[in-house]
Amino acid sequence: MQQQPKPRHGGTRHGAGRKLAYGEPTKTVRVPQSLVPLVVGYLEGLKHEPADRVEADTSKARPIASHRSTTSVPILGRHVRAGKPASGDDYQEGAVDLGRHLVRDPKDTFVIQVDGWSMRDAGIADGDELVVDRSIAAEAGRIVIAEIDGELTVKRLQRAATGWVLQAANPDFPDLVITGINELHIWGVVTRVVRKL
Repeated sequence: MQQQPKPRHGGTRHGAGRKLAYGEPTKTVRVPQSLVPLVVGYLEGLKHEPADRVEADTSKARPIASHRSTTSVPILGRHVRAGKPASGDDYQEGAVDLGRHLVRDPKDTFVIQVDGWSMRDAGIADGDELVVDRSIAAEAGRIVIAEIDGELTVKRLQRAATGWVLQAANPDFPDLVITGINELHIWGVVTRVVRKL
């Protein structure tokens, strides 16, 4: 009896199939249609994170949108005086979607809570929540979330003759001068401060 030749197709092959995009197995989940671009953008960002990044405490950081599709409120066509009172006729000019108003690009934005007073004179207080955009260039003069040697901080990024300085906005706190031995990663640029009154 003649033996059949082994088929050359089908079955498992070394290196075949989908590659692990995130370094681990994935799972199928159902996502509301309106949130698909946000979730896809967030996951794309995870693919591009540097593999050697130092892990920092991110317990107070969270992606944008605990996730309402829109939150519109009326916008009045008047300005409010911070001095002498003026007539408060409520002339509604339109509506503003708070999500669009506060967030330029949801897939590159996260919120992080402040712990401490080093940025007091920049209007950032202990307990405030900061809206942070990773897609904005971290240029001198901008307030950034920076990871220095594995620790997160919020400071104003400044250029000095010797390199970069993370500048405090409170004279009780020292500036952080970045030297060649420091490992610095900029997480994003602060675009808004959210505070409960």
